[in-house]
Amino acid sequence: MSPSPRLPRAKGRGSERIDLRIEELELGRELEALEFLERDAFGNLRMVWALRRWGLFDMGLAEQGRYLVAREGGGVEGVLFHNNLGIWRFAARRELLRRLAERALRLWGRPALLAGPEQEVDILLSDLPELSSHVEHREEEVTMALFPRRELPCGGDAVAAGEEDIEDLVRLEMMLHHELLGGGAAEWVLRAQMLRAVEEEAAAVVRRGGKAVAKAEMEAITPRADELGGVYVMPGFRRRGFAFSACALVCSSSLRKGKAVRLETQRDNAAAVGLYRKLGFKVHGPHLAVRFA
Repeated sequence: MSPSPRLPRAKGRGSERIDLRIEELELGRELEALEFLERDAFGNLRMVWALRRWGLFDMGLAEQGRYLVAREGGGVEGVLFHNNLGIWRFAARRELLRRLAERALRLWGRPALLAGPEQEVDILLSDLPELSSHVEHREEEVTMALFPRRELPCGGDAVAAGEEDIEDLVRLEMMLHHELLGGGAAEWVLRAQMLRAVEEEAAAVVRRGGKAVAKAEMEAITPRADELGGVYVMPGFRRRGFAFSACALVCSSSLRKGKAVRLETQRDNAAAVGLYRKLGFKVHGPHLAVRFA
């Protein structure tokens, strides 16, 4: 696909003319985008993880997809990622983000969901009526961060999940999706997700009477930070410390490697926020996920 036309940026006093190009990321140029994204490896974790794991290879998995890059003065200065679930993630300053989004709308139409720091998402919505006029739901979340420190208590009831636990992990993940969203991804997608977490030794499970009743896993793993997700306890087994035990087990592995851990959760979910605070997480900033009609 040919790149968009070069757009001149206004010159400041004594500055040189810098051309701006918005184009799809080309095979063989992934490292340029990664170098830019890893300037904020914590904030851009999801994009770093997807690009490091698969590059531009796309077999239809949820976190694979397509990338737009803004090139300015020869280097990458902005990225917009459109994954196969129709979710947009981004990293760019305001004027570049708007141009990236305009180009993405022309190529792929409206996203199913736009996710990012609240202020940046709201700015993009205010700049683009094509998006703001079709908002169906705003999920107000908070990003929380856990940085390397003393080890977390890992006694408890959780154990590292193995291949024999994958079907139970998938079952619990499906229950989580139905409880939160009323539906979820295809079973094969969830199975691939759980297999990956088990292979990376990044999943924990709690059993009672031989039955898996709780789980947690690292949903994304990168060299400098990991993302905790998939935390779920079956009704009837809650408030027994099972979620704390599962989260502590998987987080401890990341912390021992000197990595930070991040997560997103609903701001009004006092129980979840309280759990993560007990583990040592601190609020990093407001996050917003906007779903479109």
